[in-house]
Amino acid sequence: MRKWFAFLIASMAVVFLNAQDAKTIFSAEKVVFYGLDFTKAKFALPDVKPDEIKDTYFSAWNTTVFSDNGRFPKESAFRKIVVYGDPTVVEKRNATANTANMNSVYDAPLSKAEIEGMISEYKNGMKKEGIGVVFIVESFNKKEKKGVADVVFFDIATRKVLLAKRMNGELRGGGLNSYWIGVIEQMFTKMVDTDYALWKKEVTGS
Repeated sequence: MRKWFAFLIASMAVVFLNAQDAKTIFSAEKVVFYGLDFTKAKFALPDVKPDEIKDTYFSAWNTTVFSDNGRFPKESAFRKIVVYGDPTVVEKRNATANTANMNSVYDAPLSKAEIEGMISEYKNGMKKEGIGVVFIVESFNKKEKKGVADVVFFDIATRKVLLAKRMNGELRGGGLNSYWIGVIEQMFTKMVDTDYALWKKEVTGS
């Protein structure tokens, strides 16, 4: 029973992957980081209005992640010699986010089809080929003091999803901007410490 439960939990943690193609993630020396995609995110933040979240904090959170490589060590997290930053695609996408249902309870993870549909729209970025990675934020929840995001690696030329991993992060920091971006900071820490190596072993066997 315990073995089955452990298997079930592991299966839930893995969104989906294309094992053979996913190996290119770990052999590539460069990656393009697109930032934080909030177009499907739910926010249980009673003290902040949806319009303010969209108009102020989407940009502020992305700016912080791109500019602060101390808290968000991209080369170390993705194990790459070079990490290009390309916020242009996500900026355009986040500007289209619908605020009508933004402040609501996070009820279900994004499906494989939803993630693939989102990545299929990642066009007209600065790089036309290579490996891309983006954090698709699913929720920031004040009551539960945590956030959820999918770390998605994809082929830029074909926009094919190679690997998607759902991660959780706990709140940390002070001030509204730092408090919530601390969720993403913790995800980076997990990747640096353990998770990226576990993903590599799962995909490549080593």
